Amino acid sequence: MDTLNQFIKYVKFDEEKRILISLQNQFENYLQDQKIRSMLKDAAKSILKDDFVQLEVGKNMVRLTVTDGTEEQNLDLVKTELVKGLEMAMAFLQMQNMKDQ
Repeated sequence: MDTLNQFIKYVKFDEEKRILISLQNQFENYLQDQKIRSMLKDAAKSILKDDFVQLEVGKNMVRLTVTDGTEEQNLDLVKTELVKGLEMAMAFLQMQNMKDQ
């Protein structure tokens, strides 16, 4: 199975040109953890730099707002960098959970 499909359903724009990252349902519990939310926000700020405006976390979705006019280039950045980091973090957390059982 492709790693992107294993952890992430999709990365796309919503109707307001915010970047949506949707996780597979089995990983939604991770998004409720404050440490993970903080890590995601720090990663988004690090990658998007001055274009970062806001990060919102829902049940199984992350919504990123970026500076107007930079949406397309930042969507590409998110697809490569942030998604890669999220995949690594999710794989690590999944391995930790296996150890704890």
